[in-house]
Amino acid sequence: MRSALFAIVALAACGPKVNPNAPTYDEDLGKPSPAVADPVTVERPVAPPGKGLRSGTIDRARLVAMLDQGPPAFLKQLEVTAQMKNERFVGWQLVQVLDETGPLHDLDLKPGDVLLAVNGKPISDPNQFQTLWDSLRTANEVDASLWRGDGKFDLSFKIEPAVSVSASAEGTPVAPARSAPPAPQK
Repeated sequence: MRSALFAIVALAACGPKVNPNAPTYDEDLGKPSPAVADPVTVERPVAPPGKGLRSGTIDRARLVAMLDQGPPAFLKQLEVTAQMKNERFVGWQLVQVLDETGPLHDLDLKPGDVLLAVNGKPISDPNQFQTLWDSLRTANEVDASLWRGDGKFDLSFKIEPAVSVSASAEGTPVAPARSAPPAPQK
């Protein structure tokens, strides 16, 4: 459960498996695009909750172990396809969960849900996904924005223990020190 949110991240990195044709972008058409409301900013009602979790805590040690395995090990758990609206990329639509014993099982996700952004950033290409993947080592939370039908919802998980910014010259975040376990009594 605690590493379940990373399955959401996987949605963003899988390339289209249902429609491998590249989308047409306005730049390729050579003409101005019509005035269309941005589908990501359209106000939507909150989707009713499903059977799974929408919030919780992710154990940092489990998270780091998953990150160390790399994206391919995580991505093999699900299948997604690009969700398009008016020939524009909107997000990654869940087609199916391939591993029903994996971390996705505990989340409020079902086929048809569309991942729009993680930690406030859209993930439409592999570079954006890799940047997100790398940032999770020092993140203190993972927030995913999704659509379900006509409604929107968020998955929000805290990562514990939290990371604090050290006073080092690099200013890189470091995890809090853990106390050593007590020595066995003789």
